Amino acid sequence: CGRTTRDYYPDCLRNTRYETLTLCFTHRKAEGGKYLCPSRQFPKGTAQPVLLEESHVAPVKMVKFAPGEASFGLNNGPVGGPTIDGLVTASADGQIRGWTLDPRPICLMRAGLRTGAVPLCVAVTSLTTMTGWDDGHVRCHDNKTGELMWTLPDAHVGGVTAIGVAVGGHFFVTGGVKGEVRVWDSRSRRLISTLKEHCAAVIGVEALGDDVHIVSASRDRSIITWDLIRERRVAQHKQRVGSINAFELSRADGPNSTRMVSVGQDRSLSFWDLMQDKALQVVPGAHAQECTCASLSPHGVLATGSKDQSVKLWDFETGKLLAAEHAHCESVRAVAFSLDGKTLVSGGDDGIVMVWRVDIAN
Repeated sequence: CGRTTRDYYPDCLRNTRYETLTLCFTHRKAEGGKYLCPSRQFPKGTAQPVLLEESHVAPVKMVKFAPGEASFGLNNGPVGGPTIDGLVTASADGQIRGWTLDPRPICLMRAGLRTGAVPLCVAVTSLTTMTGWDDGHVRCHDNKTGELMWTLPDAHVGGVTAIGVAVGGHFFVTGGVKGEVRVWDSRSRRLISTLKEHCAAVIGVEALGDDVHIVSASRDRSIITWDLIRERRVAQHKQRVGSINAFELSRADGPNSTRMVSVGQDRSLSFWDLMQDKALQVVPGAHAQECTCASLSPHGVLATGSKDQSVKLWDFETGKLLAAEHAHCESVRAVAFSLDGKTLVSGGDDGIVMVWRVDIAN
């Protein structure tokens, strides 16, 4: 705890009679709140703690912006309209939170487990947040209430490491620790098909715009394009050295875009066109240590994070470095651009979620 004076009171307490308030932090599991409390004891009901802000208390493993029509919290916005800059974060202690970033970060939805299971991947739709866990289950929470809506048990032995939703929403895809890619019906949650060529954990799955082809990447250094109708591989790309930790498809070229970028253990950026056999470009030594995550804005700005604790911005077309910041006190584990590309969020092993404003013009 620490003390603060009237100059630092929030607006709701600026005109109160309390001369000194105590700033208190909660560190118990699933809390992480910061409160202002009166330093002296007052009659019951006359002084209530004021929540200033909250955060995760464990390493933040995932950050993901929600679709523009998504709404978090029961009392969010005018007549429950969409959440402005809606964001989902998940941490290693099993906690999931839905936020608005307008005008400042406010948590509107809380969900998660207290069983010791760890979330490994997340996909956000307009109504729900789907997560894959190290216990092999897929869980789905309501965006408004945080209530657990359903559980898909034993989707993958050893853990669900990747999850993606079809553009049309009628199916979702998961990837597992042992390299399987599985396709599920969204309504019935019935298994449609299993695709197995990866020989290591799948780190990401994405549906292309036609909802007929999907792309998966794995720590075995391979990127595979699958035809869901024929249930077979139609293309495969191989990173030269080091496992892949993340990949991003470019949506700037439209729903049928086939360009993408991958980052991984070799610290480089590899740019690909799924219609061509070899990488279009490789930028070596992008970070001082292993690249852990990536996100691509609609304006062609690529953000990457690394174990070197930095976040960097790159031009997707040229591979040119645009900006670099030493962001976190420990490894950066997740980065995500907002839908308009003007906001970047990063999460790290230090338990911190950082919000960055991106000047698109410069």
